[in-house]
Amino acid sequence: MQLNEFKRLIRAGESSRVEFKSCDFHNDSLAKEIVAFANMKGGRIYIGVRDNGELEDIEQKIEERIVNICRNNILPSIIPDIETLLIDDRRILCIHIDRGRHKPYKVKKSNKFYIRAGSVSIEPSNEELVRLFQDGEHLHFEVSSIFPYQRNQFDILRFRDYVETYRGIDCDETDLDRLLYNLHCIDEENRVSVLGALFFTRTPSRFLPQSGIECNCFDGPDTGSEITDYQAEDCGIVQCIEYAIGFVKRHNRVQLAFDPASGHRTELPNYDTGIIRELIVNAFMHRDWSIFGQRIRLNFFADRLEVFSPGSLPNTLNLTRALSGISYYRNPIISQMLKDYKMADRVGRGLQKVVNYYQEHDLRPPVFDVDYAAFRVTLWAAGMKQD
Repeated sequence: MQLNEFKRLIRAGESSRVEFKSCDFHNDSLAKEIVAFANMKGGRIYIGVRDNGELEDIEQKIEERIVNICRNNILPSIIPDIETLLIDDRRILCIHIDRGRHKPYKVKKSNKFYIRAGSVSIEPSNEELVRLFQDGEHLHFEVSSIFPYQRNQFDILRFRDYVETYRGIDCDETDLDRLLYNLHCIDEENRVSVLGALFFTRTPSRFLPQSGIECNCFDGPDTGSEITDYQAEDCGIVQCIEYAIGFVKRHNRVQLAFDPASGHRTELPNYDTGIIRELIVNAFMHRDWSIFGQRIRLNFFADRLEVFSPGSLPNTLNLTRALSGISYYRNPIISQMLKDYKMADRVGRGLQKVVNYYQEHDLRPPVFDVDYAAFRVTLWAAGMKQD
């Protein structure tokens, strides 16, 4: 590339296919731009160009650094095509990023996806994220269509409340069908999706028998003990979570503990409500909704509480990674909607918060059981000591 041609490129500025970076870039900042290009139509990143257009002379070791970023800071990893340009006696690197074949790509450390919009890289919306998964030929059961749409099957007031209160979108009667489609609750053929049924139909189990939640309280150590309370809810995900938290509060017991520092007795509940909430929300976010015939279950026993979620950990995610905060978007739109409802903050933190709570309070650690068909978390009552 000639000097005059390169100067014209700089004067034109950054675009949907061009990005400039100085030599002192941050690793994750570069990873963000590479991810955004790979998730869209590709592009070129020029290393050695300051914001004011001034050229720098890059060092040889930067090329190796870029390769390591593409391999270690991006999931799935990318093999970059790096070209060295000699412009006005200065070495400039051009990273050629092709349109990705294994979308969506994300920055490993932040666990965030990005797309290119004009000259900036931004996080995709729910709809854009689903399209990335579809472009990458990943099937997400949550957007599968299951039955013909009829408005009387929907709780329209609940849907409008979500759209207006939590998404900040004005909604009148003429907008409903369009918004249902845009939010992936119905498809092009007016069929209701799994997530549409789970959040906004009046009786989800009519179409998805695996929906809802079951809560049991046993007067003993196992399921063979007498059941003292039972509650099964067939309603939207948000309402199910709220009912489950109410069940926990109803059966939670308080232990009296002596505080040697103050000399006073303190009250310690068997189970922290916030921790139970994390686990129940996590169960709805990450369960495998393609498994029929099994609901999420919450079981109280005399000495412990169990949260059962159908489906194993997805893809290459294992228990060690899950407990360290690594997450996988099995149900990206369900996860985002629960974040919209302020029931979850950042995906991947739930299990970490559970483990940290039990460590900080010197309590018997929780047990995480994973097999090919289910994920179960066991929390011991506050008064239970380790074996």
